[in-house]
Amino acid sequence: MRFPTPTNEEIAEVESTIGYSLPSALVELYAKRGNGGFGPDYGLLGLGSGHLTDQGDTALSLYRIFNEPDTEDPGWAWPKHLLPILHVGCAIHYCIDLASPDNPVVKFDPNGFGPGGDWQAAFSVAFPKLEPWLGGL
Repeated sequence: MRFPTPTNEEIAEVESTIGYSLPSALVELYAKRGNGGFGPDYGLLGLGSGHLTDQGDTALSLYRIFNEPDTEDPGWAWPKHLLPILHVGCAIHYCIDLASPDNPVVKFDPNGFGPGGDWQAAFSVAFPKLEPWLGGL
């Protein structure tokens, strides 16, 4: 299923929520291919609408959920500059680092972590630059 291209308002809402601009290569890809549902594994997520996870989330809604405090784990803190963009299963997500110039793709794998764990170890750079990764989609 092809989802309609994200609107300018939708892109602006993502950017204002996160506080960073989306990379032009990502915006261009969504303009060409639609609002998610393409790419590896379960497909890129829609930005604020479009393709959803199996739990009904878009990239923006996941970002908002991940940024909520966890009363059971005060050590939990989602990096404000990471936008989850691809769910690959087992709670693992690929995210775009919007604060770095090359926008590396960061893998978030929460498996094996929990209250009191070192959450920073759940994040690792999977691809040092966004554009070559997008080119393979």
